[in-house]
Amino acid sequence: MGQVSDSSFSLVPTIPYDFVEPTPYTIRKILVYEVNGKPIQKAQAVFYSGLSIGQKITIPGEQIPKALSNLWDQSMFSDIQVYFQPNEDGTIVVIFRVEEQLRIDGHRFVNLSNAQSKKLDDETGLKGSKGTYITPNIINRSKEKIIAYYQEKGYYNVKVSVLRKQATQRDKKDSLVAKVGYENFDYLIDRGSKVKVQDIVFDGNEYFSDKKLRETIKKITRRHHKWNILISSKYIESKFEKEKSNIINGYLSKGYRDARILSDSIQLISSDRIVLHIQLFEGNLYRYRSINWKGNIKYTNGTLDTILGIRRGDVFNQIDLDEHLTANKNGYDVQSLYMNDGYLFFRMIPVEVGIFRDSIDLEIRIEEGPQTKVGVVEWKGNTKTSDRVIQREIRTRPGDVFSKSDIQRTMRDLSTLGLFDPEKLNVNPKPNAEDGTVDIEYLVIEKPSDQIELSGGWGGGGGMGMGNFNQGTNNTPSLIGTAGVSLNNFSRRKLFHPDLYNQFPSGDAQKLSLRAQSNGANFQSYSFSYGEPWFGGKKPNNLSLSFNHTVNSFDFRQKSDPLHQVLTSSIVQLNCNSRLNWPDDFFSLSYGVAFNKYQMKNMDGGFYGFPKGFKGISYNPTLTLSLTRSSLSDVIFPMSGSQFTIWLSATPPISLILNQDIDKMSITEKYKWAEYHKWKFDAEWYTPVYKKLILMTKVRMGFLGSYNPKLGLTFFERFQVGGAGMFGFNIAATEIISQRGYDNYTISATAMGSEAGAPIFNKFTIELRQAITTGQTATVYALAFLEAGEAWSSIAKYNPFQLKRAAGVGIRLFMPMFGLIGLDWAYGFDYAQVPRSGKPTQIHFTIGQQL
Repeated sequence: MGQVSDSSFSLVPTIPYDFVEPTPYTIRKILVYEVNGKPIQKAQAVFYSGLSIGQKITIPGEQIPKALSNLWDQSMFSDIQVYFQPNEDGTIVVIFRVEEQLRIDGHRFVNLSNAQSKKLDDETGLKGSKGTYITPNIINRSKEKIIAYYQEKGYYNVKVSVLRKQATQRDKKDSLVAKVGYENFDYLIDRGSKVKVQDIVFDGNEYFSDKKLRETIKKITRRHHKWNILISSKYIESKFEKEKSNIINGYLSKGYRDARILSDSIQLISSDRIVLHIQLFEGNLYRYRSINWKGNIKYTNGTLDTILGIRRGDVFNQIDLDEHLTANKNGYDVQSLYMNDGYLFFRMIPVEVGIFRDSIDLEIRIEEGPQTKVGVVEWKGNTKTSDRVIQREIRTRPGDVFSKSDIQRTMRDLSTLGLFDPEKLNVNPKPNAEDGTVDIEYLVIEKPSDQIELSGGWGGGGGMGMGNFNQGTNNTPSLIGTAGVSLNNFSRRKLFHPDLYNQFPSGDAQKLSLRAQSNGANFQSYSFSYGEPWFGGKKPNNLSLSFNHTVNSFDFRQKSDPLHQVLTSSIVQLNCNSRLNWPDDFFSLSYGVAFNKYQMKNMDGGFYGFPKGFKGISYNPTLTLSLTRSSLSDVIFPMSGSQFTIWLSATPPISLILNQDIDKMSITEKYKWAEYHKWKFDAEWYTPVYKKLILMTKVRMGFLGSYNPKLGLTFFERFQVGGAGMFGFNIAATEIISQRGYDNYTISATAMGSEAGAPIFNKFTIELRQAITTGQTATVYALAFLEAGEAWSSIAKYNPFQLKRAAGVGIRLFMPMFGLIGLDWAYGFDYAQVPRSGKPTQIHFTIGQQL
């Protein structure tokens, strides 16, 4: 510290300082000078120093060192000096002489593409760094992040250097001159070769073989296999450190509680090959000698022993013990037993009270605490959906005994509404120890749920690809256009209150759908549906009403032509779906009535199996009944759960009830009333494999039967198997069953010898799905599948082992505004047995449906 002149900034002899009795001063002025004469934010430097005019200080004292420390902390300066100019009136001028740090003018990654440079910008945080002060920390940190980035990709020997250059700029004469106080950085990156693990060598292991131990870490670290290019063996240090715990977990699950890794090392055998050496200590194999409970009052030892599932003499298994105490994924553990009965403050500590040679005495100490009841229940985040929609799905009611399973089920039910982002659903319990209650707050995030469908696709001509045996057939491919809107959060009560609209009347989770399809004169379809999920407002009874009208023309003739072939169908359907409480509340029962009217003109000559001379109108009144159990975790991309459905649709056996003499009736009278009973069974399971890699298995079966053998099988409601079923409607009142790898409807056509559709089908699917993104705006996942199916013309020909097989890959895109869009490539292994299919490889495009 020294003295300077206020005006000339010249040094003067140093004044003596008294460290025993420091001299008090009042700051009269604070000055800041930059050594090199560069412009500087002087007011900013004064502010950061923490000093102010009029402040009382002592010299020597703590105020000046503190001010210097504050300035150094800003990383703005490479040098800071302080001088004083005392005055006779007890005031002092404090003068800071600083040298500002250089700043970054720009940076580049030498010999990298724009895409790679942008990626490194994000990784290092250098994006937008222009004007940032250059410190050793910023240089070292950016180098470390670049090294970490490449090491994560297997470039273990990556080297990074930074070349600093004087920044330049154009002056008024457009000459290139130095930009004072600024530098440019050139990052020179030598990533070297990818380092792969040649071998993993274990020492000290006896119970587990080297091969078994390698399997515990093979997700991250694999041995190099020259013959298998699909196996990655790159070495990533950070992931290897995490995976080492799997080795110990493997030992803990087999009773080796003392197992540990003594050391690990890397042997470099070439520039791109290493050998990992892992030294192990296994210890002894331990068994349980005794297991005792202490502190339990609510449940007996026997009940807790049953839940724990561990007996004296069993091999010690730390993983299994933890799972049965607190972490069973199905909720079958001791903690869940207590928490489902209100013991929110329950605590449990397993203690090894005795270890004798290879035996363990385990004591599980329990503090049950008071039984907790639910206090205030609230929810946040629903900006569009009405409160009552959320309230009716919540199972935790104020005053009820707290239950962990009720919270989990509420979260699942809110997710399956399809109105909220399942990944952002959350719950926040707030215990109140004073009154023994817990407040519960559910957090929801709305997601777009309504859909607008505008699509086009190519299909066959007359009859949508179903060839007509009469003359004048239209088999020319044509464009099918579809337009529709599905409002999945509609509100009927707001319909006549425009002031409550959110673009349209919404918020009550009702479903309204309008849809139209056409390819011009040959095909038109119009449909309407409305659903109320809580009809009556008290119970989850889903009442739905739907109407569909379809016109199929099968030739080029004009409507006025008496030979014009037309099939018109109209259907109205009323259905009710009720949630059941038995056997459990995942079950639902659906029942309904429907009335179909089919009007045919010139539909004879073998088409769809219609007999010659068949014309006029056919009526189809049906009763439907279905039982479903669904525990799917999500509607769009289920990651767990299952769904089973048994479905029956039946018409009255009118010919038997009226005891009609079929032989004396005309063809038109004989088939005026359709008669059949139709059965279907669907089952699907979703099993998580790894994170968002999901295995889906699915079974579908269908059977169409008749009452009166003299009438035979109805022409309607048959199964047309093959293709993608892209158009989503039933042509000539048949049900389309997709079967990838084969052309549309060709499997059933091969079985029947015509396009009439088959009465029996089986279909089996195994699909491996990998989520790419599951955000609010879109859900995208890739898939690979194996599929097998077949159709049969009668029970006598039914053979469940006679199936048409296929395999392939595909991708699905779900966007709330447009629904589900899919694209699959499939290979039909048995295409030679399906002559109508044409070729073994098929591209299937789907809109708005799961295959």
